[in-house]
Amino acid sequence: MAEGFKLTQEQIEENKKFIEEKLLSTGRNGMERLVTWLGNTDFYTAPASTKYHLHCKGGLALHSINVYNRLKAKVDEGLVDLKEDTVIITALLHDVCKANFYEVQKRNRKIEGQWQEIEEWGVNDKLPIGHGDKSCFIIQSCIKISPEEYAMIRFHMGRESDSNNDPFSKAAAFYPAVAAIHTADLETAFIVESRM
Repeated sequence: MAEGFKLTQEQIEENKKFIEEKLLSTGRNGMERLVTWLGNTDFYTAPASTKYHLHCKGGLALHSINVYNRLKAKVDEGLVDLKEDTVIITALLHDVCKANFYEVQKRNRKIEGQWQEIEEWGVNDKLPIGHGDKSCFIIQSCIKISPEEYAMIRFHMGRESDSNNDPFSKAAAFYPAVAAIHTADLETAFIVESRM
């Protein structure tokens, strides 16, 4: 695996505890089931990506916390009006689709003129229904989410098309928090985490 930013086991455990406590604090029916499901996956030890941001053990959970912090800051600054449980659920679970999604794969790569076998993160998607849709599907198998929360999670990646019939823009116009979580996710991945 590539060298770079690493989390200690203690940090991974602290992130797990933080996420579990925040999720349970929402009091949503079925949240205990979702927290148990998360604990039975690699959500707390998976990377956030294969190579772009926090591609390290525990990166996904840390990325989720970082998005939570950015989205909460937008609420605290008065940029968007959201209840705390909505901030918690959308930010901490927006990438839940990445649980059991990444795996270590062996590849041959030419390094300093020599072919070498290396290990790197790869994708093994067992439910290829789309990033935001998959997160919503997983979440809704345990808890109910509001239309606004669904839209925030579904479109947290932003626009999917440059056509006039762009569902992201329509959702963001109806629910400004869609744009807030999208920019929180981008700022986290490309500004905050690029410095880690």
